[in-house]
Amino acid sequence: MIATLIIYPIVTLFVLLWAYTSIPKFFKFKYFYEVLKSQAIPKWTVPILTGLLPILELSVVFMLLFPSTRLMGLYFSFGLMLIFTIYVSGIIYQVYDSYPCPCGAMFRRIGWKKHFKVNIWLTGIALLGILVIEFNLFK
Repeated sequence: MIATLIIYPIVTLFVLLWAYTSIPKFFKFKYFYEVLKSQAIPKWTVPILTGLLPILELSVVFMLLFPSTRLMGLYFSFGLMLIFTIYVSGIIYQVYDSYPCPCGAMFRRIGWKKHFKVNIWLTGIALLGILVIEFNLFK
């Protein structure tokens, strides 16, 4: 009972997050490509990521919706958030040669430091969901 009260809000949060971030990328594919070109990533990865990221994010939405794949969806959520958090930390700690704008719809106005904090929280929330399901916590 308690596990359900913990898992459902976590799953809902990530379903909304990944749907919100993936769906516009399909409709503004060219814009997303240009945004990726401005990021501090190897240029050869841009065409791959332009196609892969929205498909992966939307796939995670569907994984989270079904109980049989929910844990896998939480693992993907954790992994994606961890990657994004590490990337943003590189921007904050000036690891890269260039510093792109936070062009994502959600973070356009808040800046990189707040973006980093939100990412840390979301990564932790995904980990909590994994732990609750994986180890039957609060059963």
